Amino acid sequence: MIWKRRILWGLCVIATMAAIFGFSSQTYDQTMKTSDVVVKPIENTVRKDSSEFESEKEEQSYIKKLEGKLDKAVRKSAHMIIFGVLALFVYMLCKSFGMSDADAIVMTLVVCAVYAGTDEFHQKFVKGRTSQFADVCVDEFGAVVSVVGVRIAKKLKLKIGINR
Repeated sequence: MIWKRRILWGLCVIATMAAIFGFSSQTYDQTMKTSDVVVKPIENTVRKDSSEFESEKEEQSYIKKLEGKLDKAVRKSAHMIIFGVLALFVYMLCKSFGMSDADAIVMTLVVCAVYAGTDEFHQKFVKGRTSQFADVCVDEFGAVVSVVGVRIAKKLKLKIGINR
């Protein structure tokens, strides 16, 4: 039974890494289309009415700034979320091998940091994409948040007496 869990968590890790690689392989134009799926509905909800601007130039400037800010927020959130998911799966894989919580956390954060670094390096070779250390930090922050969430959930589980 334990080997089935190891295979399951291992496949989840590989699938998440493959998804990250797939997103990183998109050109700038492709990734903009992907993020627009989330950005455009938010933009349409929070955008000011045309009557609030004195000129069309002022409105266009506002829209461009709004799009930039929303796009950046969506992209950074996506980085954090997918690396948080990766961290959860790596942690569970480590635990399936009987690692202590401390060792599993350290291994998880190292694996996520290394993968984030290789992901950014890979992006250097994709048309229109850049490689930024800040994105590695955002990715690792997502992993840290995930691991902290797991630790909090475990403590709450113990506190309220839930067994398995």
